[in-house]
Amino acid sequence: MDLRLTTAALEKELGVKLMLIQIPREIMEKNRKNPPPFLEMAVLEAQPVYKGKGNDKTVDIKITKFMPSLAEVPSKEIEALKERVIKSGTDFIDFWAVDFDWQSDKPFNHHWQDYRTRKDRSLKTVSDAGFKYPKPGTYTACVKVVDTFGCDSSITVEVKI
Repeated sequence: MDLRLTTAALEKELGVKLMLIQIPREIMEKNRKNPPPFLEMAVLEAQPVYKGKGNDKTVDIKITKFMPSLAEVPSKEIEALKERVIKSGTDFIDFWAVDFDWQSDKPFNHHWQDYRTRKDRSLKTVSDAGFKYPKPGTYTACVKVVDTFGCDSSITVEVKI
């Protein structure tokens, strides 16, 4: 089950705004006197991009929003990074991959991927796989992102053919 779909349904049903917050591992320290800072979880949003018509219809995935979790960032640097994340969160993506036919009971299959290298810091925000499904129907694609802090996030995207 995709937690983001559940929170979206709850927000709609209850008319409230929910914010996911990662529980820091420091919370379990025995000698801790003050609570550690609770930081927001990463936000990842993506949507299908359709090309062609009929039997020639192909699908790609576009990352529409990404904001990394800043849980692993030293507190001295967090304020400067927050401003940069808001302006362009995709700058913090090191690697992302798409499984166009994701199934929860099977391993993630890298149908397409893109990543930054030391020499080439560019990164596509729209896949260029041109994935073609065998027949009409509703499919689930899964997008996995690894950010510059080494944290990974994933989201499922419904694809209708």
